[in-house]
Amino acid sequence: MIYTGFYIISSLFVIHKFSTFSKINLGIIVGLMLPDLDILFKYLNKSENLHGGPLHSIILALSIFIFLLIISEIKKIYFNKKIVNGLFIGIVSHIFFDILISGQKILFYWPLPINPVDSLFNLKISSNTLYILSCLQFLIYRYIGHKLIVLLIDSNFPILNQGKAINLISNFMKIQFLFFSLFLLLFVLKIKYSSLLIDFSMLCSIIFSLYCLYTLKDIFNKEVIIGQ
Repeated sequence: MIYTGFYIISSLFVIHKFSTFSKINLGIIVGLMLPDLDILFKYLNKSENLHGGPLHSIILALSIFIFLLIISEIKKIYFNKKIVNGLFIGIVSHIFFDILISGQKILFYWPLPINPVDSLFNLKISSNTLYILSCLQFLIYRYIGHKLIVLLIDSNFPILNQGKAINLISNFMKIQFLFFSLFLLLFVLKIKYSSLLIDFSMLCSIIFSLYCLYTLKDIFNKEVIIGQ
């Protein structure tokens, strides 16, 4: 989870330099976030060296992809194929990035009775550095909110209650900065607290980001450049 924000920032940079923020790229951003929704599974894992849960499985990713493709053929108004394709690319990219640098075992073959896959590179990062990286995720989600507002303002696509959408995202950005400041302050003051608190805060941030991206998906009918 501590690297997800950096995956997203990297993808936004690539999209801005070489492509546009079209539907497939929207799907990629969403797909990069989705695997971290299984953060709650880590409390069910017996092994502390296990990263993520079922959403980090390539088998589940393929199953979701095939299922959504079938649904997109039946209900084209609800599921866009480009978004579905991007979603699969994003999920798979997240999984393979985690295999590269997470430093932990990945449930790559879940639910098959096959041992988890070891991370290729075990980065030697101190616990304090990992904590700071976790805090930075809130700033990254705040940045995503900022980009969504820019996209809303620059887009000529009519959207219902655009003002309310901007206010909602603005409040989300404020909450992200509040989370960042709170956990950084706790770190500086060396106040101990349960890791459940930061995990829950991160989960809320991811869910709200996904909600915003989903509700604004119709904006991406045109090839709108993001990052300007």
